Amino acid sequence: MSRSNRNRRLSEIDYRNRFLLSILIAQILVLMTFKFWPQERGEVYVYNVDLPDRQVLIDEIEITQQRSTPPPPPKPIIPQPVPNDEIIEYELEIDEVADLPDMPDLEPGDGSGFDGAEARIVGNPQIPPTVIRIVEASAPDQVPSELRGNLEMIVNFLVDENGDVEEASIMEIRKYTNGEYEILPFVQYGLMDAVLKAALQWRFRPARQDGENVKAFTRQRFNY
Repeated sequence: MSRSNRNRRLSEIDYRNRFLLSILIAQILVLMTFKFWPQERGEVYVYNVDLPDRQVLIDEIEITQQRSTPPPPPKPIIPQPVPNDEIIEYELEIDEVADLPDMPDLEPGDGSGFDGAEARIVGNPQIPPTVIRIVEASAPDQVPSELRGNLEMIVNFLVDENGDVEEASIMEIRKYTNGEYEILPFVQYGLMDAVLKAALQWRFRPARQDGENVKAFTRQRFNY
């Protein structure tokens, strides 16, 4: 009988066992090969180096002690000034100023001054004074024609609680020329006195503040 016939007669279980056994033997051979294969080992050098000991030198610590606070410096001596001014007599020389305008002589003013019993003046009352009587100022005959119809004075009135004019003063004098005006410091020919005398005769409905009559200022214009 030939070998081929014997192999055919092997059972399937025997074939499988032989196959697994051959795999196991192959693995054992591989492991034995790696384990017992000769290897070249490098030389191992061990260095024993004696390093010198390093010493760190620290300067000797100086022990200090806190000293007491020094006393404050003495206060400076303030020198006392000694008056030694010399009086120099000098006469001022005042030059005479020429071409000064002729100022009108001041006349005693009209109106009352203030005293402790005066009522307070309300600067911006709820209801300002209202004119109820106007007195026109009369223009003197010597007023030149260039001023007639071109002069305007703004008068400041102080109206008391009864509506009477307590004080009157001229705030500004305007001279108009061709629709434009210039402000004059004063005007002659008795015009200023005439305006003030007429202003003191005006009557007003007094100003009111919180339902009471009070003193207040108002301004009006006088035209010549």
